[in-house]
Amino acid sequence: MPKNRWPRALVLPLTAAALMVTSACNDFLKVKNPGAIEEPEINNPAYITLLVNGVIGEFQPAFTSDALYSGVFTDELANFHGFPENIDIDVRNVAIGNGTYRDVVYTPLQSARFMADSVDGLLNGFLGAAAGTDVRVARVLAYAGYSYTLLGEQMCEAPIGLSKAYTPDELLGFALDRFKSAITIATAAKGASGGAAADSILNLANVGAARVSLDLGKFTDAVTYASAVPAAFNFYVYHAAPNLRENNPMFNAASGGPNAEWVGLTNTPFLAITGDPRIPHPASKEKMQQDSAIVPNSPLAYSTYNGTATGADFDKGGSVRFASGLEAQYIVAEAQGNTPANVTFLNTRIAIGGGTPLVAPTSAEYTAALRDQRARDLYLAGYRMGDLRRYQKLYQADLWQKGTYVSPVPAPATFGTQTCWPIPLSEYNGNPNLAKP
Repeated sequence: MPKNRWPRALVLPLTAAALMVTSACNDFLKVKNPGAIEEPEINNPAYITLLVNGVIGEFQPAFTSDALYSGVFTDELANFHGFPENIDIDVRNVAIGNGTYRDVVYTPLQSARFMADSVDGLLNGFLGAAAGTDVRVARVLAYAGYSYTLLGEQMCEAPIGLSKAYTPDELLGFALDRFKSAITIATAAKGASGGAAADSILNLANVGAARVSLDLGKFTDAVTYASAVPAAFNFYVYHAAPNLRENNPMFNAASGGPNAEWVGLTNTPFLAITGDPRIPHPASKEKMQQDSAIVPNSPLAYSTYNGTATGADFDKGGSVRFASGLEAQYIVAEAQGNTPANVTFLNTRIAIGGGTPLVAPTSAEYTAALRDQRARDLYLAGYRMGDLRRYQKLYQADLWQKGTYVSPVPAPATFGTQTCWPIPLSEYNGNPNLAKP
């Protein structure tokens, strides 16, 4: 890959946590970082492991930050922060100048996407023909696929680098291309004694390909990919307590203590779900940054989930599941529809929350139960925005929250009509191929 694809001061720390960009202002401030790959060494194949770890480290904080803020946007959570930009996210009225959204959702996702694509190019240059059987390449492609998936599911449109703006379906198509390549390479790596690592990435890529195929309305393909995934499969992003960048952002938002917490279940449709350990919460309100509210505890996708109706706090170092055999089963259940096997699957999920099992359900009853159980099982794991958009696009089912917006704001308001994130102003200012609205 040509060197000019990389920023002048790109460095990659000797950790699986992050890639960082640094620059020296003056000669007397220049310092060598012993834990970094400096620009002249970025094309050194000795650093393949660090490059791959950097892709993972860039995606992990981006994913959970997006899960938090897209959760506020889709009313999995309600905002109790007084900052106007947070209120705008909750009310679904995000302007292109909203710096909070830009900094915590858009920029991290685009950075994760750029890092994965760039490292994929480097690895192919380093490895040549061997890249086709190297599980590290498959891993990078799978992470690239998930970055594109989140962009495609959530953005109204988005550029890739200094490109035109691509539609959501085009972005999802880019994701599918990467998942397919990851499947091919992981399969080859498995045949070349790649072992458990190849199996894990193969399952990860199959879940991703099934998810994107479902979003695109390719139901037969979705079932094919999803059916290849074992029911017990789980894949996580990881966080760490000591380093602020590596903290699970859900901890500060929902478990940081009185006057620090700023997201709650109060004023959301999920508050009405009681007694289900997948939407755990205490019965009493807690003091928030603004007002007080019922706050959620760790749901099923989080490592701190404890299976009780009241639940356990989020943890700074808690991990989050972002692909699973459970998700694959939901994809099959949606793509195939009302079959006896899928009804049986749904009844196993309904039983967890103590609900009434389905008996010879009508199509409408089946669909309602499927969407309800999926929302519970995949709560706060980055699915809701894509789900609501897919329901509206493929089935003309508008499930977005509407009406009066209740919040600690000076005056009542109504929910906006946005169903996707806009391209931020900074992108328009820096990209000559975008026309500012």
